[in-house]
Amino acid sequence: MSPESTWEKNVSPIVVQSKTDTVMANNIPYTLRGDSLKSKSRTCNCTDGNTLKVNFQAIDPEELKEVKDRRKAELQKFKRRKESSKETLLIVNGSVPLSYPAQGVVVAPHEPVYIPGLKVADDTVRDDYKVQLLSAEFGVLDIGATVPNVDVNGLETTSLTMSSTSLAHLNRQLEFVVYVSTVFDIDAREYVHFVYMQHEAIIPIIIRVRKPPILYDTGKGEIHDKVTAVTKTFLRYGSVRLLLRSIQKYYPRMRVVVADDSKPIEDLQSEHVDHYVMPFASGWFGGRNLAVSQVTTPYLLWLDDDFVFTEDTKLEIMAGVLDNSNLDVVSGIAGEKNLVTTRMELIPGTDDDDGYCISHKSGNYGQVPGFPDCYLTTKVFNFFMGRSDEIRSVGFYPAYSRYADREFYLEALGKLRMAACKGIHIGHNQTRNREYKKYRYGRDQEENYKKYIMRVNYFRNNADCWHG
Repeated sequence: MSPESTWEKNVSPIVVQSKTDTVMANNIPYTLRGDSLKSKSRTCNCTDGNTLKVNFQAIDPEELKEVKDRRKAELQKFKRRKESSKETLLIVNGSVPLSYPAQGVVVAPHEPVYIPGLKVADDTVRDDYKVQLLSAEFGVLDIGATVPNVDVNGLETTSLTMSSTSLAHLNRQLEFVVYVSTVFDIDAREYVHFVYMQHEAIIPIIIRVRKPPILYDTGKGEIHDKVTAVTKTFLRYGSVRLLLRSIQKYYPRMRVVVADDSKPIEDLQSEHVDHYVMPFASGWFGGRNLAVSQVTTPYLLWLDDDFVFTEDTKLEIMAGVLDNSNLDVVSGIAGEKNLVTTRMELIPGTDDDDGYCISHKSGNYGQVPGFPDCYLTTKVFNFFMGRSDEIRSVGFYPAYSRYADREFYLEALGKLRMAACKGIHIGHNQTRNREYKKYRYGRDQEENYKKYIMRVNYFRNNADCWHG
């Protein structure tokens, strides 16, 4: 559509203009259309008789304030972690000569939102000033107040026009332009066109359902209230029992979740150990999914079943890094190995339809700000602490039955922020009995399993090769 063809006949010749009208814009009166917008807006109301007041019914009044304060503190941490995903309001100020928001306008489905920053900057005097706003497929346009000496047409439609003999009055009316979402979608993008004479700006509007935060009440913040240890075991009861004894020695109140697909089964259940039995040889990632699904604390500690806690296994350090950063995963050092950091990246092909090369090289992306002993990485060793919900959101593809160290981190690429930290150690009591080795490294299965993993990488991950 050409705005010139529609409006050019109504535009007067350009002459020199005094800026008095613009200067006086803030003094121009307006009348709110409160009833119209109020019927389309919603706010939280916990005094309604039909609501279930979870805070009052589930918590004693004497404890409510303390719990409320802890929840507020956790909410602030959650918001800080998610800050980068928010839409920042950016307004282009009179450069075309239209002022408008270039990003940052967000509305919930079926609700209204003011479009901030709309303005026309014109240094010429005209007999008439006219603008048009056009929405597309997810909503209509309206106004939240009327301004005298401004004609408005197209209320609650996809085409809203405004005209006035005074630019100041027109700009005042633009302050009250409202976008109303009419189509439900959990996460969509609308584009509103803002047109003045031959000038046109496009305003993106995000339509997004409000999502509840995921918060954990950790009471006084003791480590056993914040962290659950999880492991998967298979045909190595001597190793896993040694691990459990070492955890009970250093962290006697910490809950441990064990996923077990051995046969015959030995009972590992105890006061702080939950033993989940699976069908025989169900697989490593299937067991990891089961174990992780049972965590109810904000953090989980992943352990191989042949690790052993020592006096240098300082979980408080790991939890402290997660508490005070936006990291999702923090690892330490196992056994006699050095700190493991890896730069994993996807390298695109020459054509959009080509598969990726997966670059997988030793290295890191520098120190974590505020934590000089921690290094940003995209792959860590199997001794790590992470945010339970973030790790669950990635999951463990259960088809990986025997080993797939790189594959989890490939699927976590771009989803989890990871770091490896010095100063946190765990013992590694490697044990591989004959029966275990037959299933894990048996030659009759090895070649077929490698081929299977590569097929999954090729199709599921759109990868042509590993590089590094």
